Amino acid sequence: MWEIQMNPLNQKEALRYLGYGQNPPPENIMEMMRQCEQELMSAIQPRFVYKIFDLEKNHQNQTALVNCALSLEGDSIQNHLQDCTKAMVLCATISSQVDRLLRQTEIRDMTKAVIMDALASVAVEQVCDTIEEKLAQEMKGWYFTWRFGVGYGDFPLALQKQVVAVTDAAKRIGLHVNESYILTPRKSITCVIGMSQEMLGKKIRGCAVCNLKDSCGLRAKGSRCHW
Repeated sequence: MWEIQMNPLNQKEALRYLGYGQNPPPENIMEMMRQCEQELMSAIQPRFVYKIFDLEKNHQNQTALVNCALSLEGDSIQNHLQDCTKAMVLCATISSQVDRLLRQTEIRDMTKAVIMDALASVAVEQVCDTIEEKLAQEMKGWYFTWRFGVGYGDFPLALQKQVVAVTDAAKRIGLHVNESYILTPRKSITCVIGMSQEMLGKKIRGCAVCNLKDSCGLRAKGSRCHW
């Protein structure tokens, strides 16, 4: 495994998470964001683990991972992996130290905590982007789909425990799942990425196929997430 070097965090993306959209935030918010980024960068310790599995059709003619206990339930993940011959199961986190920093900030200053939370969300996405870039460099000749998060579309959130188990993420990167299927550390990602040696067509993504579309805070503010 290679070490991940953190780049400056995408403040524009964090502002979008915060609901600013095209409206410039006040200077005091920008100054607070700069402070939050500095504190976060001192706490972030990126860790990740992944496993690659062959794909096959099971007795129900559905795509399945070979020799893997993770079940690919739901039409959305089945469509996502169409035309793929392998799939990567990836888990990534930016550390329990970030969780601790977020909790401490919530006690001291709730406004600052909200800003820091948005930046931490950006950070874990950037970590995953870097992982994908590195893997693409190492695995020449393979094309990747975008990462399909557990809980997205109709891919059940209840599969979090299976994902953590098949990657041995608890032991290898300290990633755990509680009874409500919430990950700890909080700023972590679990996902499936399809792989093919043939160029893949664009896959449908966006609010229309997300199972959180009716309760999404970003949509309520006229914004959207990275999906």
